[in-house]
Amino acid sequence: MQSGNWRLVACATTHKTSSLDEREPLQLGNGEIARANAVFGGLTAVKESAIVSTCNRVEFYFVTGRDNDPVDAVAAFYGEFRGLDLGRRREHFDVYPEYDAANHLFRVAAGIDSMVLGENQVLGQLKEAYGSACAVKSAGKVIHRLFHQAFRVGKRVRTDTEIGRGACSVSTAAVEMLGETVRLLERPRFLFIGVNQMIQLAARRLARIEGARLVFANRTEARAAEFAAGFRGVDSSASGLDGLPDLLAAADVVISCTSSPEPVVTGEALERAAASRKGRLQTVVDLAIPRDVEVPAAGLDPSVTVWDLEDVKRFVADRQRRRELEVPRAEEIIDGRLREFKYWYGQVLHEPLYNGGGLSMEEIRREELGSLMNELPTRLQEQLDRATRRLVDRVVKAAKSAPASETDRGQNDT
Repeated sequence: MQSGNWRLVACATTHKTSSLDEREPLQLGNGEIARANAVFGGLTAVKESAIVSTCNRVEFYFVTGRDNDPVDAVAAFYGEFRGLDLGRRREHFDVYPEYDAANHLFRVAAGIDSMVLGENQVLGQLKEAYGSACAVKSAGKVIHRLFHQAFRVGKRVRTDTEIGRGACSVSTAAVEMLGETVRLLERPRFLFIGVNQMIQLAARRLARIEGARLVFANRTEARAAEFAAGFRGVDSSASGLDGLPDLLAAADVVISCTSSPEPVVTGEALERAAASRKGRLQTVVDLAIPRDVEVPAAGLDPSVTVWDLEDVKRFVADRQRRRELEVPRAEEIIDGRLREFKYWYGQVLHEPLYNGGGLSMEEIRREELGSLMNELPTRLQEQLDRATRRLVDRVVKAAKSAPASETDRGQNDT
């Protein structure tokens, strides 16, 4: 049987293929992702698509012509969306064709491709990415099926294995890094910059410390106040970013994670805060990409320690042995879902409606109307012709973009 003229691919740059510095220009913030999906999905070479962008990865899942270079599509996107020439950054993208693309996404959903093995947060991030693609209608039949299977993989792995036990997110790993530093503090004062899931996970953990005082700072103070109100029974307050200088000076630990394209905490602000603290130790944890915290050109004051995602990566490197023992079981679950996807994908590959079958439908339309049209008045011929053309167009578009049926998706999670 002749192969279809399209294929599923994934182009991904992650913590495994690029450094933090190399990924920063490629990162897509939460406020950009909907427009990014619309722009990427609107490219001529892209049939359907979804973009996943987290602190440790930027990944493009899409259907494109079999003869197209997938990285060319990604390069065209960055050129149009950000005016960025990928240039040598192309080498930081791995390309996963067809079943390899599905296998890669399933491993991401399972948490076994994360910087922190077994990370739980990534599954929610994948759902948000898929939802964004659906909202702008860039996702189609293959992407629908692919992501629904990935969600089932993620759920099964976390239910049936020990891979998700313990600190399984970047933010909780960062809290573990603080360890002895926090335990030695009396009534520690924590400053959280930004209000999002990463911040919430870290704050929930640190709120358990006796005497902890939590301050949430955000561009919109009302949003920070709403966030702080969720920490009942804890000494918590809120502020806008205009109060940041005083908040920095008072904080023992600062954890920042925003989607700001520019540093929220400047080097000058760090220096001033250190001077006013008069030698009292301060730890700053920057979980954002691009970085929220700018290290002074002259270096840090000895009393201040700044950690970023690269430091978290090094910290967790030797803490994953127990979870690694669960990887073979997780891979068994992935293999089962991958076999299902391969069978389904092999069928769709040759569907006339999805694989350029619009012309065949048009031929059928003309054949069926041929003799009938000659017997009708000219005006009625024109009306019938327009109506049946619209019908064919709608059928073809529906076949290309409809989500997989419940039977296709597979209701059994075993």
